[in-house]
Amino acid sequence: MPKINIKPSVQIGGVVDIFKRRPAAVELAPLLVPLVGVAGCHGGSGASTVTRLLAPAAQELALNQLHVGAVPLVLVCRGTAYGTKRATEAVRTCQHHRHTGYLTAPPVLVVVADAPLPEPPTARARLRLLEDQVRGIIRFPFAPEWRDVDDPTAIPVPTDVLRAASALRTLLSAPASTTVQGVQR
Repeated sequence: MPKINIKPSVQIGGVVDIFKRRPAAVELAPLLVPLVGVAGCHGGSGASTVTRLLAPAAQELALNQLHVGAVPLVLVCRGTAYGTKRATEAVRTCQHHRHTGYLTAPPVLVVVADAPLPEPPTARARLRLLEDQVRGIIRFPFAPEWRDVDDPTAIPVPTDVLRAASALRTLLSAPASTTVQGVQR
């Protein structure tokens, strides 16, 4: 699959790219779908950041808006016991919407690391149970560079986060029958 390099501060479809001062060598896989719905499973999940990484095609949704038909859906949670509990509830809602015809494909689950440590045992167990119920699980690594800045979009996106975003873009661009079990940290 060809890759594109989004230049810093390029305007794409009316949206200014947030990846300022990114090294030219880092490339993001193209997103070959016109629209993607992104929903945070809980507050502080990282859904806004994932939405920005999927710009300009992504639109952030509330949890009561998971009935998006054929639009690919991304659920975002933190890699904690609480985050994966809420992700389990959101996946259950998506299954209901699939049975009633309001959602045509399983969602992709993005798990955002909340620390440089591995996920706790409870979170890992819940994610193993969700593997067969989602299209794929993509793990976004912890980004310590973003902890002590007022505006994370003002600094370069870390390379490992860009790799995870590229994997997410590739999965979303693949046919809905494709499944992947995540980018490991």
